[in-house]
Amino acid sequence: MRLAVFAAALLAASSWLHPAHAAPEAQSSRSAAVARQDDQPGAQDLARWFYAVLTGEIAANSGHPAVAYTELLKAARDMNSEALFERATEVAVAAGAPEQALAAVNAWRSAQPESPKAQTWAAQLLVALGRNADAVSAISRIIAITPEPQRPKTILSLASLFARASDPRAAIDLAKKSLAAYQSIPQSGVVIGLLQARAGDAKLAFAAASRALVADHGMQAAAALLLRTYTVNPPQADALLPRYFTARPDDADLRLAWIQAALGQQRDGIALTQALALSTARPELAQGWLILGSLQLQQEQVLQAQKSFLTYLSLVSQPGVSTASADSARAYLALADAARKQHDYPQAERWLAQVPAGQESLAVTLQQATILADQDRFKAGLELLDKLPSATPEQRRERLFALAQLYRTAKHYSQAYAVLKTGLAQFGQDADYVYEAAMMAEKAGDTADMEALLRRVIAAHAHYQPAYNALGYTLADRDKQLPLALQLVTHALELSPGNPFVLDSLGWVQFRMGDLKSARASLEQAYAARQDPEIAAHLAEVLWHQGDKARARKILHEAFDRAPHDDVVKAAMQRMDVRF
Repeated sequence: MRLAVFAAALLAASSWLHPAHAAPEAQSSRSAAVARQDDQPGAQDLARWFYAVLTGEIAANSGHPAVAYTELLKAARDMNSEALFERATEVAVAAGAPEQALAAVNAWRSAQPESPKAQTWAAQLLVALGRNADAVSAISRIIAITPEPQRPKTILSLASLFARASDPRAAIDLAKKSLAAYQSIPQSGVVIGLLQARAGDAKLAFAAASRALVADHGMQAAAALLLRTYTVNPPQADALLPRYFTARPDDADLRLAWIQAALGQQRDGIALTQALALSTARPELAQGWLILGSLQLQQEQVLQAQKSFLTYLSLVSQPGVSTASADSARAYLALADAARKQHDYPQAERWLAQVPAGQESLAVTLQQATILADQDRFKAGLELLDKLPSATPEQRRERLFALAQLYRTAKHYSQAYAVLKTGLAQFGQDADYVYEAAMMAEKAGDTADMEALLRRVIAAHAHYQPAYNALGYTLADRDKQLPLALQLVTHALELSPGNPFVLDSLGWVQFRMGDLKSARASLEQAYAARQDPEIAAHLAEVLWHQGDKARARKILHEAFDRAPHDDVVKAAMQRMDVRF
């Protein structure tokens, strides 16, 4: 028995019998609905209505939906009750009779044309029935009867309704027609953009989100859509999103989404800036400090990273704060790495001892081996890695990567490549594995093998961006086949728009081709997104050739301070004939 419907119906009847006790605003809102009733109902009318509702509910609960629908709809008409109109509609829908449900809704709309619920039900049923042309008027009516200040919110809420259309293109068409009169409201563009994103039109969705965010800096839905389609144009997104966070600096969820989107495109400089902003705006969020510390350590900001990781551990140790043990393990591993970078090996070992048993065991073992190698105990480090399990293909792959990493850290590049080469027979279809082998071949000075391996990846994995980028950069660095290098890097940028490493390669190709203006533009974009020492070295060299030697020296000096042993930085210093 639906007591809520009884209560609503009887409350409505009671209000008719005792209008003097109704609240003024409630009385006003019901005036249109009951205007047709000239006389107050008597006791017999109330009894008859109550009996109709009771009969309808008993029928609905005893498996006779047709009887229930008839009685409830009759009572709804007689009492002009929104609750009973809705109940009759629900009974028809539950019985799988959408046409009868629509008939009830049409009677409801006729009796109460200003009812948002009636119009919403009509729109939902018409869309479900595939009658989109009829749904347009119902949806337009929903917006029209909504008070103007509330229309933006109402329009946003319609996105899920449009998405129920038979296919994504039909949904877009329905939205455009329904919202045609409301295009001046930025939320209309966002709703259409959401549907375009769902249909795979990321560029159109990105454009819609951009326009909406320009019109309304604080619109969360626009910022969220911009982040959803971030890969269309990361630099433009990065330029627009600060407007939103100026309006809503405390939106930690979307700022975290921005950080993740930027990291996905390797725009670590942007991610670091936003992680710093998050730590300022929401210092109580432990996750923000973990991300910040990781980015700082990657940027060789070791002391700052240590502070961030310790802040994270302090926050998660407080009563009532829960965190994944894997996150704490990451923090301890990072602190160990930071201590190792400062040659404080005892402290590094102490941090590793804090990692919970069974967590990050491979990373812990590799870190322990690296600490041994740093202390001239390379053989002991190798022996430690030799004990890693290798029963499964995944374990063998991880073991080979760990061994190669240890050799690379010790600058034994030929041995590192030899290790990875042994796994090519087994992991030759693994794009990541072959790519890493190619990069190690380059370090080992075997450029022929490197090119062959990169071409092998491209042939087998047409959308694997890093291979295009690496091959294009290598050709340019050797001043070889520059048109092909430009073609490869341009394709890599299409696969990963805004990626600073690809922009760096593009700038370097353009520099080798003598286009200093374009090279500078590409490298400035790359450096703004990620303050990588090698990107800095390339930018400095282009600036030097353009005559901006003061800025070139400054940027190169910063790169040298961060990575004094980097080969690209040292090569740029040699060509520019500068010393620090």
